[in-house]
Amino acid sequence: MYENIRVERTEGIVTILLNRPETRNSMTPAMGEELARAVSGLQSDSTVRVVILRGEGKAFSSGGDLGMLARDAGLIAGGEGPTMAGAPREFYERFLSIARLKVPTIAALNGHAIGAGACLALACDLRIASRVAKIGFTFTRLGIHPGMGATYFLPRLLGTARACDLLFTGRIVDAEEALRLGLVDRLASAEEFDAEVMRWAREIAGAGPLAVRLTKRAIYRGVRHSLEEMLDFESLQQSWTFTTDDAREGLQAMLEKREPHFRGR
Repeated sequence: MYENIRVERTEGIVTILLNRPETRNSMTPAMGEELARAVSGLQSDSTVRVVILRGEGKAFSSGGDLGMLARDAGLIAGGEGPTMAGAPREFYERFLSIARLKVPTIAALNGHAIGAGACLALACDLRIASRVAKIGFTFTRLGIHPGMGATYFLPRLLGTARACDLLFTGRIVDAEEALRLGLVDRLASAEEFDAEVMRWAREIAGAGPLAVRLTKRAIYRGVRHSLEEMLDFESLQQSWTFTTDDAREGLQAMLEKREPHFRGR
């Protein structure tokens, strides 16, 4: 079904793996098309509660495929299929489709995330990194303008000055600094990484799925609206969730001092 990614399911948790380990999961148009197709299928799947995005092998992603970038810079000629030249927006859109998922997304940085690969991680709601991972927005080091939403995501996540530092210099930070800056939300040792990722995913998946989806929608809506508008929006959404079976189960479970069993209805 896919050649450049792999999709795995464990109950309501879906893991998408960038699957080009021989190139440290470098990003190509073909990979982007497959990722966008996978996201489209998950968007309408009500059984999905959380999506994990990670890399196969030792890296999360080394960014844009080197051969593709060389062709776009005119260093080598030929090559089959489209590259980013003349159409970077389409390249971005395929990969950043992950940001439009209605369910929570976790970027699991099992290894280095560089350039466009680092931006792909920022397109997810949450990030956890292995302590051996490094992150860098190295565009200016290559003499090219940042892409893949770098100038959108970084200032909003870190503030303007810190975004300027990382984007102007193109420097690479280790996992500890990434945590201090706010680039990632959690760290785990290489040995415990897989278990920690799944623990976090299960924690999210164990919450009421309808409420979680609506909460994600409200969080991003709040960036663009006033407090008064968000209070109106929250009151409508909260009133609706009170009518669901999930809300009744959650309240009943609290009264009975047990874990709730949500069914997404």
